[in-house]
Amino acid sequence: MIRFSTLIFLICCALITVPAKSQIMFSLQTGLSTPSEFINDVYNTNVLNNQDISGQLYRDATRLGYNFGARLSINLEGNLYSYASAGIHRFPQTDIRIFKPNSDTLLATISTVQNIIPIEAGCSLYLLKKSLGLYILGGLTYNYITNTTEIKLPNATPQFPVEKDPINNRVGFSGGAGIDIDAGLLAAGLEVRYNLINFIGRTADEQNKSFITFNLIATFGGRSSK
Repeated sequence: MIRFSTLIFLICCALITVPAKSQIMFSLQTGLSTPSEFINDVYNTNVLNNQDISGQLYRDATRLGYNFGARLSINLEGNLYSYASAGIHRFPQTDIRIFKPNSDTLLATISTVQNIIPIEAGCSLYLLKKSLGLYILGGLTYNYITNTTEIKLPNATPQFPVEKDPINNRVGFSGGAGIDIDAGLLAAGLEVRYNLINFIGRTADEQNKSFITFNLIATFGGRSSK
């Protein structure tokens, strides 16, 4: 909660310090999210233990996801913009199978879906700003990570004690580049970004979780080509 409040505070400070006559742009984006192998590592461990039972976890490979979001950008000076954005990334169902250690006895199968909601504050810089634009961008993200789980038990197997629908909060960062075409009231383009969602706040055994996005983006109000 403290990290989230800090990020919101930084966003508000960035918006307050913007000159009154600065250009404001609103963008919508959607596209594909290509995950790393640990996005569906729901419990951030390969072994679950408690007083009565333990299990070895085997995860399916992650699957291609999708995303959509919105961004508000404000011109600071020349080719430099600050922005605040929010969106959602959804990764399709995969299975986690839990086996009794050192055996082929299946204790449970967990079907899981990941939803990642990033709230971001950052800056973008146009390297080329004519009718065709080329820019780089990057920012700090607060990531709300939800995992929907469905636990399936083999016949005559007692309930396996595992957390249902775990939720995590992490601080991360993103960076990338894009191109766009300015058509006056509307600019349209393509953007590619790398997103690391758990740079700060991960547990001791938690692996880096990241994904790459390939997005189409439409900016309403266009942008000045001058």
